[in-house]
Amino acid sequence: MGPLPPFQVTVDTKGWLCVLDVRLALARHGPMLALRLAEELRVCLVPRLWSILDNTTHYRLHPQDLLADPFADARTPMPDPASLDQWERARLDLSLPVLRLYWAGERIDESFMPKEVDSQVIQRFERFGLDLEQRLLGTAPDLEPALPLLGGALDATALAAAMSRYRPLILTLAEPSDEAPALCRLLAACGVDCRKVDSEQSRPLRRQLTPLLARSGALELCWTGLDLAVVHLVAPRAFLSEALDTPDPDLESDLESSCGEGDRLDDVWQDASAFWYRLP
Repeated sequence: MGPLPPFQVTVDTKGWLCVLDVRLALARHGPMLALRLAEELRVCLVPRLWSILDNTTHYRLHPQDLLADPFADARTPMPDPASLDQWERARLDLSLPVLRLYWAGERIDESFMPKEVDSQVIQRFERFGLDLEQRLLGTAPDLEPALPLLGGALDATALAAAMSRYRPLILTLAEPSDEAPALCRLLAACGVDCRKVDSEQSRPLRRQLTPLLARSGALELCWTGLDLAVVHLVAPRAFLSEALDTPDPDLESDLESSCGEGDRLDDVWQDASAFWYRLP
């Protein structure tokens, strides 16, 4: 009998799934950050980024349309026009799959998602996004969800909810002060409870994430002033909807009768909350 083959253990070093907020993707060094993080994380881009890249000529002529964000701090860095050129090159010349980036499109066949993500994720993403937009318009009817940065934050949140069984992170741009990120202020306006996690409570997660920043080369980008914030979304009804894509009508009727006044069974954001902290 010949020698046994060497024993090998394969370790999955890319267990974290990360949704990149448009505000961070378009920041100075944002494209470089995404490409470097993709070496260690499964980085997923949102459809709003493609809408922006399909209209780069307009945004170069009218940059104010790209910069508008009613929830951003006045001192928060604005999108860098150079990032548009870098993302266009990444998408057209270099090929995103080669760069190990994932993205959500309008349909599942226009998307490139991690292999474990189920085929219904885009359908859930669209439904959750519309519900979140309606919540925003219900509290702030004068806001325009089509604003690129505002829509990008809605996209990132809805996509994270649609993939909740895979425990995704949302990575966004932190404010220069210790205030909540613009994405969290938006969620608060939508009725989603947002809380900062103190350094003691977030230490176990930061101990896992900071080495990934160091290994990927993203940590030095933080030294240049690229402030990062991590948002964890907890949406129990979104998680449940994944298991009950086609609920039993009798069960749904019983659940509706047990709901309190003003509750909606199909409102996945009813009991949702978000928690954030800064990195590194």
